[in-house]
Amino acid sequence: MKKSFFLFAGLIALTACDKRPEKANIVVLCTTDLHGAVMNRNYISGEEAKFSLSNVSSAVDSIRAIYKDNVILLDAGDFLQGQPSIYYSNFEDTVGPHIQSKAMNFMKYDAATVGNHDVEPGERVYDKIVKEFNFPWLSANIIDKRTGKPYFEPYTVINKDGIKIAILGLTTPAIPTWLPENLWPNMEFVDMVESAKHWVPIIHKKEKPDLLIGLFHSGTDYTTGGNTMDTPLNENGGVPVATKVDGFDIIFLGHDHSGVVKDIENDYGNTVKVINSETAARFLGYANIDLKKNKKGGYNKEINAELINMSKFQKSKAFDSYVSKDDSIFAAYVNKKIGTLGSALEARPGLYGPSQFNSLIHKAQMMGTNADISMVGLLSTNDVINKGDVYLKDMFSLYKYENQLYTMRMTGEEVKKFLEYGYAKQYNKMKSDKDLLLNYKKDENGNLLKDSRGRNMTATPSFNYISAEGINYTVDITKDEGSRVNIISMSDGKPFDMNKNYMIAINSYQGSGGGGFLTEGLGLSKDEIKNRIQPGDQPFVRALLVDYISSVDTVKVSPKLNWKVIPERLFEAGKKNEGAMKQSR
Repeated sequence: MKKSFFLFAGLIALTACDKRPEKANIVVLCTTDLHGAVMNRNYISGEEAKFSLSNVSSAVDSIRAIYKDNVILLDAGDFLQGQPSIYYSNFEDTVGPHIQSKAMNFMKYDAATVGNHDVEPGERVYDKIVKEFNFPWLSANIIDKRTGKPYFEPYTVINKDGIKIAILGLTTPAIPTWLPENLWPNMEFVDMVESAKHWVPIIHKKEKPDLLIGLFHSGTDYTTGGNTMDTPLNENGGVPVATKVDGFDIIFLGHDHSGVVKDIENDYGNTVKVINSETAARFLGYANIDLKKNKKGGYNKEINAELINMSKFQKSKAFDSYVSKDDSIFAAYVNKKIGTLGSALEARPGLYGPSQFNSLIHKAQMMGTNADISMVGLLSTNDVINKGDVYLKDMFSLYKYENQLYTMRMTGEEVKKFLEYGYAKQYNKMKSDKDLLLNYKKDENGNLLKDSRGRNMTATPSFNYISAEGINYTVDITKDEGSRVNIISMSDGKPFDMNKNYMIAINSYQGSGGGGFLTEGLGLSKDEIKNRIQPGDQPFVRALLVDYISSVDTVKVSPKLNWKVIPERLFEAGKKNEGAMKQSR
């Protein structure tokens, strides 16, 4: 009886010490994959930006006016790449505050997570900007090899209206597949599920949060690349974490630019709200959480979520005024003339065959390496650079990413396998003139899958559509995967030898294993890939293009007709079907 009395008295004491409110309302907002959509201007086109952080700033101000201090503003990563303004802050003005930190501090972000494109600028950039942020930059699964501890803060705790909110950050661990090691020399990337299983119990035991939020730079589709729920180091490990690790209330995702709001029932019978707010400030992730205390001392939570379209909000005059001086600097930077084009460069023909757009990149890569063969992915499908004066901004249309240039050794047989892998992903096997040319994702019933904007989803992103120069070859779209490519000769007429070693000019994304060309197509391990890369300079591809265009009076590029898709009758029919499909949407 005495024991029961003291137990009852203890419960009364605990209840008396519990100063948390009986109920509360918290709003969580999240941007992701901004990719340079900071300023109220597209510095590549020169036009006013349709969406930017200026719209988001207006939306956030409006929501804060309603919910006061009970609003949390987050970002799920990938903001250090995309627009010339970001490039300028990354590599040109290396002393002053970064435009991204200035903008996010002005908007009073509460936390952000590191994305793969935030690692891409290199150690000097991310080590500098993390010090500029007025909020924690999170990633529990990026480990500092020098200390064995997280390179960035693993999680943070925020108090709103008496409610304790913990936020755990995780980053896609596939970064070593895409980025050369010199960009992350002191980092190691741990599986997301493994990291979450380690940190979630620590957070619940140490912090005892009322609400646990996952802030992950990782996509929604965990099956990408043939992965499963159990694949280690899954590029898109967010849903596996939501499923396998209990304790999360909400998880914000990013990385794959998909617009998603859905509930996931995890392995423990609990529901986790998952939100992915697309890209480039088009949408703002919104979660409204009502908390009501229950008899167990915790909270019952009702979570309503949606994606708010930023077209509903005008630009923020206060935000635009704050960054106006930076806008003038960026505009002057990108409008520097670097040369003259003798003819327009159109990206779209690269979907189907040789193009002037890709031929210029091939030319720069061959000149930068003296390689035998050049491999180039299709980095744009719609950009056009007009004939006449060409400016620095045009180089961000021509080459969007901060890729370095490798020289890599491959046998002739491996060159063929490399191309076979790429064209299997790019082209459909055509059986009649009614078939589509490109390869699309399909459901179990054979219906084309669409993304959040209603676009048909290709089997692989178009930046994995490959082409080669230095060899003459055909791609037969009536053949099975693995037997489509016929390499006829070297482009100078010399025989192509399956057993000979060739030097290949290739960007650091594909040359590190990105797109699966080397790992799945050739079956190389990470160590084997490293051993294939030749020592020496590894310049940025865009810089090579600027140097080349600046070095000649007028750039004249004719697409090298060194490869084509056959049979031509089906090829032309497939292209026509593609056009008809796009017009009908």
